[in-house]
Parts: sequence; C-alpha cells; structure tokens
Amino acid sequence: MLVILNSENLKAQPVNAATEHWKKMFTQANLMMGEHFYDSALMTFTSMYKTDSANANVCYNIGQLYLLTTAYKSKSLPYLEKAAAHVTGNYHPDDAYEKDAPAIAYYYLARAQHLNYKFDEAIQNFSRFKKLLTSDADTIDYWINCCNNAKDLMQYPVDCKIINLGDSVNSPYPDFAPIITADEQELFFTSCRPLMNGDSNRDLNKHYYEDIWISYAKPGGGWTQAANIGQPVNTPRNDKTISVSPDGQQLIIYQDNSIFSEGANGSLKVTYLRGTQWSYPEAIDSNDVGVVNSNSYEPSCCISPDQRTIIFASKRAGGFGGTDLYKITIESNGKWDDPVNLGSLVNTQYDEDAPFIHPDDSTLFFSSKGHNTMGGFDVFSARENASGNWGKIKNLGYPVNSPDDDLYFYLSADGRRAFYTSIRNGGSGERDIYEVIFNKPLPVDQVAVLDGYIKNADGSRLPNDLKITACPVGSNNAVTTGVNYATGKFLQVMRPNTNYNITITTQGKTVFNQKFLLSSDSSYSSLARAFFRSGIILGDTTNVFAPKKKAAEAVVAKAREVKTENMTGKILLNNSPIEPLSEMELLLADNGGRVIQTTATGTNGAFTFTGLNPDSTYLLEFDAKESKLRPKKLLLLNSNNKTVRNFDGLKRRTYCYHSLPADLNKLPEIPEENEVAVNPAPAPPDTIVTTVKGKAGGKENRTKKTLATSAPDFIRYFGYNTNAISEQDDGFSALIDKITAALATDKVNVTIVASASKVPTHIFTKGNKGLALDRAKLAEEVIKKALNDKHAEMKNLNLRTEAKVSGPPYRHDASDESKYQWYQYVKVYIK
Repeated sequence: MLVILNSENLKAQPVNAATEHWKKMFTQANLMMGEHFYDSALMTFTSMYKTDSANANVCYNIGQLYLLTTAYKSKSLPYLEKAAAHVTGNYHPDDAYEKDAPAIAYYYLARAQHLNYKFDEAIQNFSRFKKLLTSDADTIDYWINCCNNAKDLMQYPVDCKIINLGDSVNSPYPDFAPIITADEQELFFTSCRPLMNGDSNRDLNKHYYEDIWISYAKPGGGWTQAANIGQPVNTPRNDKTISVSPDGQQLIIYQDNSIFSEGANGSLKVTYLRGTQWSYPEAIDSNDVGVVNSNSYEPSCCISPDQRTIIFASKRAGGFGGTDLYKITIESNGKWDDPVNLGSLVNTQYDEDAPFIHPDDSTLFFSSKGHNTMGGFDVFSARENASGNWGKIKNLGYPVNSPDDDLYFYLSADGRRAFYTSIRNGGSGERDIYEVIFNKPLPVDQVAVLDGYIKNADGSRLPNDLKITACPVGSNNAVTTGVNYATGKFLQVMRPNTNYNITITTQGKTVFNQKFLLSSDSSYSSLARAFFRSGIILGDTTNVFAPKKKAAEAVVAKAREVKTENMTGKILLNNSPIEPLSEMELLLADNGGRVIQTTATGTNGAFTFTGLNPDSTYLLEFDAKESKLRPKKLLLLNSNNKTVRNFDGLKRRTYCYHSLPADLNKLPEIPEENEVAVNPAPAPPDTIVTTVKGKAGGKENRTKKTLATSAPDFIRYFGYNTNAISEQDDGFSALIDKITAALATDKVNVTIVASASKVPTHIFTKGNKGLALDRAKLAEEVIKKALNDKHAEMKNLNLRTEAKVSGPPYRHDASDESKYQWYQYVKVYIK
C-alpha cells in the first residue's frame, strides 16, 4: 500500500460554489469509481473536463482512470502532467470543489511516463514521490527498476519484425491468447467480441464474455476470417484458449465455473477433436481431481509435445508470491504425480503466467512481472538441461517486450516466428494478436514436423481409434498421437538425423509399420518451415517415406559424396581460474551469414551443432552485450578439450569465430604458451602491450598484456549511455565479501574509478564527464548499501571516487563498439 504524508484538516467549501450540476456529476463519478464502473466514471470526468480543463483534480481522476484501461493507458499522460503541476498537501478526495491534486499524482504521472517510454522523467517522479512516503517503498523501487531495465534492453533491440495479424483475426474488441498447431495451419485465440446474434453474451459491465475463435492459414499467406468455435467448447460465460497439442487434436481451455457454482473459480479443462466435432470439456485433472485445479487461481498451462508433462500457473499457497509456475509429470500407472514448484530461478515474488513448452521439449517460454521486466508482463525464456534444472532466465528483449503487458508467446518449430498478445499503439482493439518474425531464429533445439494424411485404399471411412506412433530406433521414447478419422490428418514432432519406426494401429492391431529417416538436408533444412509432408494409404506396402526413383538416386549419390558431421566443442572465459561460458545462446551461420542452427551452451560451456557439411566452413556467433564477456578473452575448445581458437572478432553486437570447419578437431591446436590472437581486440586501458615470439607460422604475433598498475578488485564494463551497476553483476558479491572481511579488522581504503569513452552522449545532460560521475555515484551507492546489508564495520571505511573521460578520440565511428568498450567502466580498488 502506498502511504503519503497528508493533512487531516478539512478544506472549507469555496465561497463561489459551483453549480449543483457540477457537484452532482462529481459525486456520481466518484461513486462509479468506488463501484469499479470505470468506463462510466471516465465518461463523466471527461465531460467535466470540457467545462473546466484547468481543474487539476478532474485531470488527476481522468489520468488515474485511463491508467486502469487496457489499451488507452498512454492517454493519461497529458492529464497527469496538468495534475502534478498543482499538488496540495491538503487534498480532499470527496470535495466536489477541490481544484488541486494529491501528491500521489507524482506516482501516477511516473507510471504514465514509463508507459510512454519517458523513462528518465519517470524515474525522477517516482523518486520525488518516494521521498513523501512514510512506509514501505518497495512498489516505487520496483517501477524504478522497470525503467532501468527498459533503458538497458532498448540499447540492444532484437532484430525482428512485429506484424499485427489484421482484421481477419483482430477486432475492435480484446483479442488475445493465440495458440497455434505445430504445422502453423490452425490458430486458436480468445476474443471478447459480440456474437452474430447480438448482445446476449455481455456481463454486468456491458463487456462481452470471452469466447474461443479459430482461423486457418491461407495457402498464399495470411489467415481466414476468424469463426467462433461454437458449442460445447464455448458456453454463455467466459471461455479462454490456454494450450493446444502440436497436432491440434487436443485443446486446453480455461472455463468460468460461476454459471454452475456461485462464486467458484474457473477451471482448466480439456476437449478433444473427434472427427469434426469437439468433445464436451472435462477437467484436465479429472482422473486425479485436485492435482491441477484447486480452490486457488489456475489461469494457464501448457502440455509438452510428448503429452507427459504439464506446466501450469497457480496462485496456491506455498509459492514465491503471486501466481507461480508448477510442473507435473505422468507416472507409469497413468496417474499424474504431485505438482512441483519450478523454483526460485523461474518464479519470483511477482506473477508468472502463460507458459509454453516449445516442440523441442527443452525450452520454456513464459511471461513474468518479475526478473528484469520492462514493466508489467514481459516474455522470458529458460532452457531445461539433461538433469531437469532450469538455466538462465532470459528476457526476450525490446521490441518484443514493451512497458505494458506482453503475454501468451507461442514460437514456431524452427524458432523463426512467434505469435503473442501485446498492447501497442495502432492496434485494432484493446489487445491484439501479433506475429513476430525473427531475422535470427531463437535458440531452440532442432526439430521438424512430420504431418500428412492417412486414407484407406478403397476410400472408406477410417476407424475411430487410429493411432500413429513414432519411436526412435533403439529407444523406448515413443510418442503416440491420434489420427483424425474424418480428415485422416496426423502430425508428429521429430528430431532430424534420427531413424524412426512409424507404426499405425487400430483395435490393438498394427496396420502400418515402416522406418523413416528424417535427414537434416533435403527434407528438413531446405524446407521453409521445417515440415515434412507425406500421404499414407493403409494396406499399401510401398515405402511411403522413400524418395521417388530419380530423387532417391540423387540422394544416394549425394550421400556418397557428402557425409554430415557434428560440430562439438566448448567455449571458456579466460579468467583466473578459467571458467565455462555457460548458458550462452549460440548461432551457427553459413558463409553467406544465413543462420542455419541455434543452440545454447551447457553449464560446462559445451555445445553441439548437428548434420553439417564437412566441406563447408561456418561462422559461430554469440551476444556481445552480455556483461560477463567484457573484456574477457574467449577460448574455443574442440571435442578433445584442446584450444583451437581464442577471441576471433567483434562486430557491433556479436562475438564471432570465423571459418570454422564442421569438425573442430581439424583445426590446429594452440599451445598454451603460444596462443595466437586472430584480429585481436584493442587492449583495455591500464595495460602494457608487448610482443613475444610465437610458433604459429614463425610470426611474432602474440600479444602479452600486463597491468601497468595494480589490478582492480572489481570491473564492470558498460554499453553506451548506461550507468547502472547491480549486486547481481559478476564478481560483485566477492568484492563485498572481501571488503567486509577487511573492515572487520582494520581501516580499508576503497577507490572507485569510473570512466566514460569519448563517444558523445545525448542522454546525459552533463555530457560524458557527467556520465562518468553518475557511474561513480551509483557504484558508491550500491556498494554502501551492500556493505550495510552485510552489517560491515562502516566506521573503518574510507571510500573515494574518481571520474574521467578516457580512450581514443571519437572519429564518428560509434558502431565500432570494440574500439571504445574498454573505456566505459567502473573499477574498484581495495587497499
């Protein structure tokens, strides 16, 4: 709760009282706000504003009400700017003649500025309001952090294109929660639009109830006009899309139960496509009542591609705060086990919602109001390793995320396209559905989609219980899905370069059994959307997965000429001691720069790319803006743990290893005493660069770096125009422990040296020196706070700061970040 200093004295009614009509309108609007009829209250205050546009109290109420809307929050800004210009400490909310605004107007103005991307102004007003608080200021600190997160993320925008799906899907009403089948042919979503038969589906606030709608992909691109999915899935109350199985045969929905039980919560339910008709929805945990649905709030869930795991959001007791994500898996007896909280790496004290397990069965996408959100719900990703633990939580970045809510993220099998809900200017309605096209695919494991149609040779109707099973040869990890008996359609998510046994059964009998190798070249990577389509005729013994004769001959000839290889290696940070570059997203590109695969390093820095041409060379790229990479030298190891490359090259935002063969063991090893730098980055400041003789090609080309002064105990390098330092930065915790231990026994001198490069800054009004001063000041504040939290002996601390502008002269080449990055830092020395 936000508590502010305020006078309790009643304000006398003005001598020149307003008309009774004004008082009546004000009282009516206040009552409507109290009853949560915000639309009506906004209309009334807006009418009053036309009469008296200088009234700060009316402006304050209009701004506050706009912030409560879904799509029009940004409209609050001009009203709250007027309100904040006339703040009083003697505010009376129920006085119709009050012309000033309360101090909390500063807070609401900051919220409006944040939503309008005015982050520095928002921070100023959040801080201004914070000084007025008499109790807990955590809420204000949260929003200040959101502003700083947004500034950081917007420095490195994601290379993508965001497209509104248009009026065939979106409407003037809220449209949200898109879910797509793995072949991207069917799009289910939720809409609060009117039905064709009129207004019968409205609630007490005259808002339309949620219904589930469906649209189909057009052959030439785009989507068909959306249609209501109908009964029995949709009811007279709220029905919302939650998750869909990869083959589109199973739909999980959230259904409002209040029509059946007064005051009850909604439930997660599942419905199955039987031919052309959806079944009556039943509780998702109908066989194990209470495992998922509880007396708490369960707003969303997703099911894994093999249908053995469910991840769901719940507000049940025992979590970390708000709604948390939980996981259940199916046991050998067919029962679901007990829910397990995904833990503090994923869940925060705020809300987590809208989980989605990618078809690779390893990557989780979800939305959260915690972590390093820009504000509201942001979309995040996490990868599950072989031991079942979650790796680094990554914000998907700007412009995918915004200062408002971004939810229900569904990514395509190849990682290149996604569909989600966002609130953006220029949309059709309150919330719209967007497609994101990534110019570089997101790092998910390589998968492909096998889909097709089955029919009887005589054209007769297919059995109702037809099942298709794909099982890797020599494995027990079979995945069985149903076949739609009306259309014959089937779909399986598979791994390329894997031999599968494909079987079709009915009434316990096998009616089809063939082997299928989904290669990574002709039938996978050359397909635009990673689909392999095939038709199967029951009773036909022809190998339906075999290529046609001429194509088969070409495939055999190509196989003789080229065998695929895997690129396996490790990337290490050349620290002291050396440590793995863990949980780093990697992109593998061909010589033309086209990204062909993505993955992420494991906890030991290991990675693998599969199915590569041994006669080709490749480019390995990863993100340069990660703070842990600066200014470390990187080592590339082969599968024998031998160093074959150190730091190779730096583009504006990307570290690169150039001209890599598929088999890294073919590269010459670099002995530790003769490491050769290829295109070395400029040496960081405070170093002396010397040249020593190396054995690579007989050239004297190894650079040796030694400190000209004592080494700092902590370094934090920055991108352009950033100054934030965090207790979560690499090495910060060790720094605080070292200072705390020293303070316990003696006086300690701590020097903070902050630097800005000579690249002009247009954000900090005091220029580059001001930026350096800010870095030093913020570092001092964070260090003192951390020491106080440790109850360190602060009386023994002598802390001083230095700020400077350093580095080479600016040559209008800011895009060459490697040239200037060494001079954008905070260094801490302990003596």
